[in-house]
Amino acid sequence: MELLNIGKISGTHHLKGAVKIIANIEKPEVLVGNKVIIELGENNSQILTIEKISKLVENRWTVEFKEISNKTDAAKLANAFIKVRRDLLNIADDEYLLNDLIQMEVINFETDEKLGVVTDIFETAAHDILIIDSAKYETMIPNIDEFVKRIDFDNRKIYVQLIEGLRTEKGKKTKQDDGLEDFIEESKKNEN
Repeated sequence: MELLNIGKISGTHHLKGAVKIIANIEKPEVLVGNKVIIELGENNSQILTIEKISKLVENRWTVEFKEISNKTDAAKLANAFIKVRRDLLNIADDEYLLNDLIQMEVINFETDEKLGVVTDIFETAAHDILIIDSAKYETMIPNIDEFVKRIDFDNRKIYVQLIEGLRTEKGKKTKQDDGLEDFIEESKKNEN
């Protein structure tokens, strides 16, 4: 049984035990009446039944579970991931959720160099950005066809096109050339 991570519980919503979630699916209300796995960490999960889902804003929703009836119990679920069976979402085998990419190994398409693993995904108005972390570098790759060349789900690998400016060395400050330093230097000369 393949499970998909469909969101994360961000906190409680009211005294009756509802929680707020950040969902990465468009219509989480299809899960009402179904059981989901709440994963709090390694070897720490619960099976709960979704009783009601209401939209707050954008990808934020409130969820009420049949088994949770007070704020104290709901607070114990904070930062937990919500996992569901793929078949409940009607997602085809060739489709995927962005969270499916988390912890996948990323490889330079041209050189076969291992760049690290996807640790986060940052949403922008234009497209999503994959955050790739390694011991030495942080790399940000736009999740578009020009950069993401192939995703191998069986081997959990993503092959990307790397260009200058997408990879920065950890701990190294990058210089932004916005003209401010030149302006300060010129101001100091004029004062003398």
